Amino acid sequence: MNGYGDCHTCKSFSKSAFSCLDKDTVSKSITANSVSLSFKKGQDVYIENTLAKGAYCIQSGKVKIYKGCTQRNITIDLAGNSDLLGYQTLFNGGNFTNSAKCLEEAQICFIPKKNFLDIIATNSEIQMLLIKRCCIDNYKLSNVLRDLKCKNTLSRVAASLLAVGEKFGFDENKCLNITLTRKDISEISGTTTESAIRILNDLKREKVISFYNNRIKINDTTK
Repeated sequence: MNGYGDCHTCKSFSKSAFSCLDKDTVSKSITANSVSLSFKKGQDVYIENTLAKGAYCIQSGKVKIYKGCTQRNITIDLAGNSDLLGYQTLFNGGNFTNSAKCLEEAQICFIPKKNFLDIIATNSEIQMLLIKRCCIDNYKLSNVLRDLKCKNTLSRVAASLLAVGEKFGFDENKCLNITLTRKDISEISGTTTESAIRILNDLKREKVISFYNNRIKINDTTK
């Protein structure tokens, strides 16, 4: 369901970059200008090489950030509740340099570019927070590039499952708290879908992982 974004009723607001703002600024600068958008699983939030008209803040849901390639997409980051998407491009203008796709149904708040930049320009605390986040994003990207070059496929798939667990946590059955397709796993680990399926089967046979209600349970992190 689409509608006006209201930070004061958003359950993820307390962990967002805007939580340091006073109530009046939030109401006038964000709530009054933002729109809350509903996305289905598999739907793109924004697409690489399209004009960046604003930033996105995840109210609920899980999203993957990816680069499009000829043969297959490569997931470069994962995002969840309270995370900001697409904001880096707003600082230098132009088009998005990556794409974002929902891994499950999501509610995401769109903040127009002008309003977003006005908030950043007048608040040093948010400026430092976003600089820190940009540094973390660059660190993650450098690790993705290193792993694609230095790690074998088995290691990348295993590391990807651990990274998903670290980001999204585990459900009441101790499974990854998200249902991933084999294609999702292949894109996160930077391999083909066929290779991801083969390695998942190998890990299952060795009882390193198991499956429960289409979700993956990590039984052994030591192997």
